[in-house]
Amino acid sequence: MKKLIYLLSLTFVLSACSDFLNEDNKGGITSDEFYSTADGFETLVTATYSSLRTMFGSQPWLLVAGTDMYQISRRDDNHGIQRYDVLEANNGSVRDFYQLAYAGIQVANTGLFYADKGPDMNAATLRTRQAELRFLRAFYHFLLLEQFGGVAINDVMTDAPRVNMPRASLSDTYNFIIAEMEAIINDLPATANPKGRVDQRVVRHYLAKVYLTRAYDLNSQADFTKAKDYAEAAIASQAISIPFETLWSPANQNNEEVIFAVQYHLNSMPNPETSGNMQQALFGPYLGGPERGHKYSDTNFFPTWYLHSLFEEDDARYDATFMRKVYQRYFYYYERTADQLANTPIDWYYPRKWNGAWTETDTEAWRNEDPANRANTTIYPFPVNESDWMTPINFDGAYPIIKKFDDPSNQRWSTSSSSRDIVLARLAETYFIAAEAYLGLSQPQQAADKINAVRNRPGNSKSGGSLAEITSAEMTLNRLLQESAKEFAGEYLRWPELRRTKKLIELCVAHNPNIRPIGESAFRGLDGQNKVYRPIPEDAIILNQGLTQNPGYSSGN
Repeated sequence: MKKLIYLLSLTFVLSACSDFLNEDNKGGITSDEFYSTADGFETLVTATYSSLRTMFGSQPWLLVAGTDMYQISRRDDNHGIQRYDVLEANNGSVRDFYQLAYAGIQVANTGLFYADKGPDMNAATLRTRQAELRFLRAFYHFLLLEQFGGVAINDVMTDAPRVNMPRASLSDTYNFIIAEMEAIINDLPATANPKGRVDQRVVRHYLAKVYLTRAYDLNSQADFTKAKDYAEAAIASQAISIPFETLWSPANQNNEEVIFAVQYHLNSMPNPETSGNMQQALFGPYLGGPERGHKYSDTNFFPTWYLHSLFEEDDARYDATFMRKVYQRYFYYYERTADQLANTPIDWYYPRKWNGAWTETDTEAWRNEDPANRANTTIYPFPVNESDWMTPINFDGAYPIIKKFDDPSNQRWSTSSSSRDIVLARLAETYFIAAEAYLGLSQPQQAADKINAVRNRPGNSKSGGSLAEITSAEMTLNRLLQESAKEFAGEYLRWPELRRTKKLIELCVAHNPNIRPIGESAFRGLDGQNKVYRPIPEDAIILNQGLTQNPGYSSGN
């Protein structure tokens, strides 16, 4: 899976334009003939996995923006998603997400259609491939459910316009997703080979997440139990064991704590400059043009002062998450030894004191320690209040950038050149899902045990001991969400997490500096109801008579 390529991406693009093409089949082979072979059918499976790149490879607006963890940057883009008050049904990011999810479903349905025709391949392998396709189809439906609620369920290949696909109820959408995932567990290997394909653990992790989400949405206590059971089965007694910096090392992809990831490899990118993903470019300030030798940062999602403030002084994840010294060239951090870096000029430095404010005296003392490499460093200390944090928002390098996703193997100056995998699910998240389920079951000590296991991964304490344990009395849902923010900064989890837990409005108003001045009214739609789901795209409603709009949005917008 590591070297998956977009074998069929062009095929599916062109098939959508068939009315404009004159088909000239010089090979004399039909689709039915090609997909009846083992090699032909496998291209459909490959194409379905590759659709994940299209889904997650660009800017994850709907997954992270408009939360407590990320604020509007100097680009000041996409106010509808960032602060809700002008979010309408014609929002392009909402439309793109909706369309890409259904495009992924269509590719999976095509694979399942030809699987039912019985391609000439090993029966056991075919059964596994069908299970993979059914999971990916259900996974895309779950992504849609998290954002839109009940959606039109598409479980057949579409080869002609369908203008009256009814929107399923929220309950029926959950039932479809769960039934699909539970039906295929035993048709999958316990551990995928190669890693990156769907296996039993992937399905159990996502079943835990689906049941957890349904527990809130449908007020179902029994679903908390199911979520807990599936999460524990996915954890399978595996400990959190990899130091955080090592966990995210570019040399340590697909490690034992990764459960499911969108697979990339430089050799599988048709254009190394533009056909990678954007994750390394998303969470920090602009660092100057290519002449500076730094990576190209897109700057749409600045981590908030609140996110930074959550880290304790002894928490080593802070330095493992943020690049607090940007050397003369950004990727020197990965290419030079510690001794070499000690003699490398520093372009930006982001000091932090936990017992007060950084002062001019502190700056002078720091520069004097190494004048040759620090005299020209631009310094942005972490301020003790949010208003000071907001002051330099328009300056290059004003905030420390999230470094977890850096790709030193492909240093082209482009926002879409990363060949790093996009981790969608990892063991720590499974622990958090279990903890959240235990909270739903009024078992705070069991929840605290799960969160403490993640907090105390090896090396998390700078002092060499352990981070302070969370007690059962402290183990509230808000505390869990604070811990989640630190552990998963930059990962594509936050918006669905806040919507699921019904904390979206509360935490955005409290901690997002772009939403706080507007208050709860930012979420209030023209109909007086809150925008806690995204709008069904206007284009989709026009084309499909079976769709209805979500609360908070008018049918016209």
